[in-house]
Amino acid sequence: MRRLLAATFAALALPAAADHKIHMIYMGGNDCPPCRAWRATELPKLKEMEAFKRTQFVYVEKLIGSTVPPSLFLPSEARPYKDMLDAAANGLIGSPQTAIIVDGKLYDYYYGSRAAADIERMLKAIYDDKPYPFPRCLKRESASKCATKA
Repeated sequence: MRRLLAATFAALALPAAADHKIHMIYMGGNDCPPCRAWRATELPKLKEMEAFKRTQFVYVEKLIGSTVPPSLFLPSEARPYKDMLDAAANGLIGSPQTAIIVDGKLYDYYYGSRAAADIERMLKAIYDDKPYPFPRCLKRESASKCATKA
């Protein structure tokens, strides 16, 4: 009985990681030097990180001068989020654009590239229900300004 109680209390003392379903949708193209550099240097680092391995990553080919691509050109994993991506991007062009979707809801939408270590911090914060390391945006006003903050 003591062992059972000790095991029960030990289990309660350990923080349980949240079982969130996270999608990271990265939109950029070969006409975008920062996008190419990120895919060559940061994406390989991310692929080695445990938090990223738990995350569904979707790469969407998008030209700098275009908005979120039409559904026909989105990978099947991104199509369910088309309306959400359009609303967050607010018709803006530019690359790269990244959406973080948690449990089917937009969590963050940002322009530009982030280092693998920063993305790992972001994902860990979500999985561990800890404070997110960056200001979150749900709708862009411009590439540098958020219209709707989370």
